[in-house]
Amino acid sequence: MLNTQSWLSPLQQQGLINGLDRAFAEFIATQEPRHGRSMAIVAALLSQQLASQHVCVSLGELTRLYNDCLGELDLDLPMLFESELQQILERAHTVSRPDAAESVDRPIVLQQDALYLQRYWLHEQRLAERLSLLADKRLALDIKAGKAMLESLFGSLEPQLDWQQVAVVLAASRQLCLITGGPGTGKTTTVTRLMALVQGLARQQGALLRIALVAPTGKAAARLTESIGQAREKLPPELRDDLPVEAATLHRLLGYQPNKVTFRHDRDNPLPLDMLILDEASMVDLPMMSKLLDALPEHARLVMLGDRQQLASVEVGSVLGDICQSLPSAIWQDEKIPQFTADTCELIEKMTGMQLPVAGKKQSRVQDNLVMLRKSHRFADDSGVGRLARAVNQGNFKDILLCLSGADERELDWRTLDSVDVLVEQVCDELGGYFAAVRSGDIGGAFSLLGRQQLLCASRRGPWGVEQLNRRIELALTRRGWIRPEQDFYPGCPIMVGQNDYQVRLFNGDVGICMTDEQGLLKVWFMDAAGQFRALLPSRVPASQRLYAMTIHKSQGSEFEHAILSLGSLAQELVSKELLYTAITRARNRVTLYARAELLRDALQTHSLRGSGLAGRLTAPE
Repeated sequence: MLNTQSWLSPLQQQGLINGLDRAFAEFIATQEPRHGRSMAIVAALLSQQLASQHVCVSLGELTRLYNDCLGELDLDLPMLFESELQQILERAHTVSRPDAAESVDRPIVLQQDALYLQRYWLHEQRLAERLSLLADKRLALDIKAGKAMLESLFGSLEPQLDWQQVAVVLAASRQLCLITGGPGTGKTTTVTRLMALVQGLARQQGALLRIALVAPTGKAAARLTESIGQAREKLPPELRDDLPVEAATLHRLLGYQPNKVTFRHDRDNPLPLDMLILDEASMVDLPMMSKLLDALPEHARLVMLGDRQQLASVEVGSVLGDICQSLPSAIWQDEKIPQFTADTCELIEKMTGMQLPVAGKKQSRVQDNLVMLRKSHRFADDSGVGRLARAVNQGNFKDILLCLSGADERELDWRTLDSVDVLVEQVCDELGGYFAAVRSGDIGGAFSLLGRQQLLCASRRGPWGVEQLNRRIELALTRRGWIRPEQDFYPGCPIMVGQNDYQVRLFNGDVGICMTDEQGLLKVWFMDAAGQFRALLPSRVPASQRLYAMTIHKSQGSEFEHAILSLGSLAQELVSKELLYTAITRARNRVTLYARAELLRDALQTHSLRGSGLAGRLTAPE
């Protein structure tokens, strides 16, 4: 048996791999009598890339990483060309090759020029197959009745281009629809009108649809519930009935089972619904999206909402981004570029009167299923936050500097790293009204004031990270006499739940505030989607963290009147264009930015790219 214990140690000691990577490498080495050491290095690197959220690794990138590792190891192995590494993989006992008509029953999979762990290859393959099947299915649509309802929902139908109307028509006529767009472009307004339309048509047929709303986290589900409720009130009275009023988390919808990796609902026990609306789709990782579509009944419609420019999921993959990437990039940059096929353009014209240019060739399986909302209704054309978000999206560093240096400080306030203390004192000043509400026992006021501003950090560690800033803010609040943090929970302490607990109905991302009840007993209060409050003893609250500061990743699905962004003196690889855009678009009206100019420039040149084959699988066949 090949002993890998000693020669893999340098990679682990230098942090290039972890214990799990090493254990997998050692297992693979025992199965490979001919190229054991080379395959052990490949296995360790493949596992390590998974920890960096890559679904797969290209052979070119793997060859580079492999040769870099040889420089850290005292081995007599030669450096390899990509073709040589491919030959080793093709002969390996632990590698399946579906392109060679081999069954995928080995721990590693080689397909075309990419290497996968078997589990993630299966997830990606199943997801691509299901998306393609859904994309191909068209639904019968009563043009006359549908057009009348569409006019009732949107007012008089005009020939001018309205992407919200296009989205409703696509989603009403196809089993799969993806609606993407930036903040304030009306995604939830559009999907509310869509539900009213399809439910209205179903009502005329005498069989209502079972529609479910779902989001990745408790916070996102609460926001979706609130947004749908507000949009529902603006519908014509005759179309408001029979719409869902509350969104669930993905775990709750699928039926989370403690200590199991499977859910109660799967392909053998599908969800009891006819239409599923998934919000914040960019936050959903590959395994979860695969399991969700496995649990979707064959007849059911799926509508995904999300912002393709946002950060990808915390876990493996970037599903929404990959789906959008299967279309030519020019479509996203210019609304005049033809996207839809002739049949789809004809249907849109019949329903709305709009004439869209016809695409000459179908380049993606989801080409007729995806629409981008382009007009922001949240930001005025001259809004500082809106202009800054657009400049980041376009990668225009000069425009970013113009926005930040010439803006009204009540909208954009750029601090080029004065000091951490300045940031801490600003946050404390912002929290004055919140602590006044806590002292007066005003639970509703406390929640409202807490949600007006939020400190967002790019990292957890370091002087500008979540952990140290939470501690510094607590110390500063203590000096002001506003808190007495003698225990884990104290009056005024804001928390965010970090894990799902179905017994107490709390979920990852839920926000709580510690306050005393009428008997003076300290409890943690939570607000549900309907604005109702309930209290739990601190001992009943699952694992949580302070909420004076939170990571930008954790803020996805949330909005604040004022977002305070702490980018600090981070390394270039930790800040990306997507991270900066996500942070800025958490704000409705005001952004305060602590960052160096060179860090902003570097962020625009750094993209959160993840290895994946999903976009390629969704490309239309020649």
